[in-house]
Amino acid sequence: MGFQSCYYDIEEELYPYQFCDTTSLASYNQKVLPILTQHCFGCHSGASPSGSVSLDSYEAVKQHVDDGKLSCSINHASGCSPMPNNAPKLISCDIQEIEKWIQSGAQND
Repeated sequence: MGFQSCYYDIEEELYPYQFCDTTSLASYNQKVLPILTQHCFGCHSGASPSGSVSLDSYEAVKQHVDDGKLSCSINHASGCSPMPNNAPKLISCDIQEIEKWIQSGAQND
């Protein structure tokens, strides 16, 4: 008799009661950049970024903040390409961190 297992990787469903501290300063370098590095840079950096959307510099990210596409995409909103592509949304804490940073002026610190 063999054992079978399944792969289940939706973090919010695995750990639904995670604490999300969004009370600290909205920081590009401390909060937003690590999220983008983990979830976005694989496709949206380098010489040939996917969809010609580069997110590997503050200036590039700010451009997509200013045109509303970053927020629209990470929230999987209608009319935008949902990101990450072909994957579940970022965990809500990561989205909250990015949204807080955008709402506080999307400054480069």
